[in-house]
Amino acid sequence: MRKDIFVYFLFINIFVLFCICLETIKIRWQFSQEFENNAYLQVANNKLTEININLKTEYYHLSSPAKVERHAKEILQMVEVTKAINVTYEK
Repeated sequence: MRKDIFVYFLFINIFVLFCICLETIKIRWQFSQEFENNAYLQVANNKLTEININLKTEYYHLSSPAKVERHAKEILQMVEVTKAINVTYEK
């Protein structure tokens, strides 16, 4: 009888140890997936930061006063007013 209890206890311990080993493997796999996801997100963040800097630079370039003035002179054919002209109307 005593031998049966020890064998039963041994199988229970082996089963618990097996479950703990499976859980450890699962957790390590999840950690590796999280590290891989974190590395991917860092690369994506760096690319988006670079795109953001490029877009800001392009925005500042396109909205610069010199660019607006050149556009007004060349495409819209506007002329800068150099002196004021007074026009008097007779009644």
